[in-house]
Amino acid sequence: MIDEYSLSPLTIVTPDEVKHDASIKISNGKIDSFTESKVKNYEIDGSYILFPALMNAHDHLFGTYYPRIGTSPYICWLPWDYDLKNSPIYEERNKSEPFDLYLVGTYKNLISGITTVHDHMPHHINNPFIDKLPIRVLKDYSLAHEVSVYDLKWGDGIDVEYKKAVENNIPFVTHIEEGFDVESMRGIEILEGHHALGEHSVLVHGIGFSKKDIKKVARKKAHFVWCPGSNVYMFGRTAKIRELLDAGVNVSIGTDSPATGELNILDEIRFAKKVYKEMYNEELDDEIIVRMITENPVKAFRIQDKLGSLAKGKLGDLLIISGDQNNPYSSLVNAHLKDISLVFMEGTPIYGDDKFENIFNDFGLNCTRINIEGKDKIIIGDPGSLMEKMREIVGFHKELPFLPI
Repeated sequence: MIDEYSLSPLTIVTPDEVKHDASIKISNGKIDSFTESKVKNYEIDGSYILFPALMNAHDHLFGTYYPRIGTSPYICWLPWDYDLKNSPIYEERNKSEPFDLYLVGTYKNLISGITTVHDHMPHHINNPFIDKLPIRVLKDYSLAHEVSVYDLKWGDGIDVEYKKAVENNIPFVTHIEEGFDVESMRGIEILEGHHALGEHSVLVHGIGFSKKDIKKVARKKAHFVWCPGSNVYMFGRTAKIRELLDAGVNVSIGTDSPATGELNILDEIRFAKKVYKEMYNEELDDEIIVRMITENPVKAFRIQDKLGSLAKGKLGDLLIISGDQNNPYSSLVNAHLKDISLVFMEGTPIYGDDKFENIFNDFGLNCTRINIEGKDKIIIGDPGSLMEKMREIVGFHKELPFLPI
């Protein structure tokens, strides 16, 4: 195991600034400095860009399967849920063990550059698995499933869960206004009635938000998670994202589950850029998008002291991609799975191109080899055997395009 090392030369995106031909030093799993030092240095030869490792602000790891389910447009999420529960794909999915579905979901995130994900599920569902997974799945949050009478009653009720969030300085996470019927569009009103709209609130979807709702979200300093792929698939539209940004709301991006959303966070951000252009006939700036998967989600989930940017003392969660060093933000927004070159979590390499085999060897990790989009990769654990196990259970050669190994 290597306690101290540096990586250079790199274009480093903090993401507040861009440093060219720079070095980063990692010491005991944390970022130490950006200056050359007398520690073991790994030379990263080629056109590589270093970012903070990404965060997925909204996923349902237990629902990680494929293909998409349902026929849109829906008026709210509930009839889609009926279609889900009656689908042969749902029956097929549930043949696999819950832990295996969680593993598949975390590998889906890892190969797209993510080391931190929020799994919007009750604690009794995901807590048995979190510490056994290859990436960081957040533990500290309170929640409701939904803000309407359709709520699946996750948690102890909005009042109690929001109070937990405030007292413990953790996020309160809920779906809200995921639809256009009268009940769904009362979401902000319902939250206000429970005194649960505030800076601890992390609101997901919000496709029914009115301009008045958006002003209230901004005034209360609540946070918003945008899942455009899932929204458009289920409802044929998404949230008023420009209005949310113009109001100063802290916006993050999440994938939702592959049952409705895009295959991975890279597909999701490209789709976000596309749908924004279709809605407003203007481009959504690439730097803004990068912040939606780095700085913004860690602020929403109240972990910005540890993650989301490259600064001394923060955890060494790093993402290195191949791309145009003169256009680093665009390089990330337009990246594909093959472009994810190295991923570190707390200073330890957990995924990357096999050309960096020497780094993995120095850390003595239990890794296997896979091929993604024609590129040989090294990854912690053994997702290949996991896929073979799932195929044996369903009885045929199941393909999961979000994990194309």
